[in-house]
Amino acid sequence: MVRQKLRILTVSAHPHDWTWFAGTMGIHTASGDQVTVCIVTHGGTTHRELYLDELKKPEADRDPAIINESVDDYIEQKAKEMRNAAALFGVTDVRMLNFPDKPFTLQQYPEVVDQLADLIREVRPHILIAESPYTDDIRPTAHRSDHTEVGRAALEAKEQAGYPRLGVDRSPHNVALTYWPGEVFDRSQLDFVVELSPEWFEKRVQAEAFYESQGHDPELARSRLMVEVGQMGRNLRTSYGEGFVRQYPELQ
Repeated sequence: MVRQKLRILTVSAHPHDWTWFAGTMGIHTASGDQVTVCIVTHGGTTHRELYLDELKKPEADRDPAIINESVDDYIEQKAKEMRNAAALFGVTDVRMLNFPDKPFTLQQYPEVVDQLADLIREVRPHILIAESPYTDDIRPTAHRSDHTEVGRAALEAKEQAGYPRLGVDRSPHNVALTYWPGEVFDRSQLDFVVELSPEWFEKRVQAEAFYESQGHDPELARSRLMVEVGQMGRNLRTSYGEGFVRQYPELQ
């Protein structure tokens, strides 16, 4: 029996966030599935670690190239890093919506729902992986709101995409399954964990190291992921894993 090819759409707040499940996406693209990665904000004020590190130094010791880098240049660099990282996992369909970040709110930018709904109608995904719309206690408040607001926008867009709408040429589409990255949930709340082979783990390390704009390097990337995906994997007594939470229980 021939396996049906899946279409997967992911919606993340910032250019780095989709890496939480990049290994799983690589497994899917390697199996012939279609993966579209959507990043809602440009991340221009998020994780600007190199710049912040320079500001801590005495003025005479600061690197002018870092201090004088414009926000537009930083945004462009983050987009390039993100696309290079995605390519490691066979993802070539990357959509950058470039909304401002920190904070990003639906009240400020309600048009994001229409854009995401139109993307859902275009891609017609079987599976949506989006930010959790629930507040978590892991991040500072301003950073957290970007994630939860993008999660709310994705769910509203999914609902909107399922109905006909005047002035919209594309036909409605209902997404079969919606998952949230397990990264922001307590491990006891995970519904399942996707096991990563050592090869996919190494690609996660390479992808993490691409984000030099955030102060990442290969050594930091490896140590960070040994904790993150290593701990996730240990829940299932395996080496590495990426966890997920279902929006709704699956019925058979």
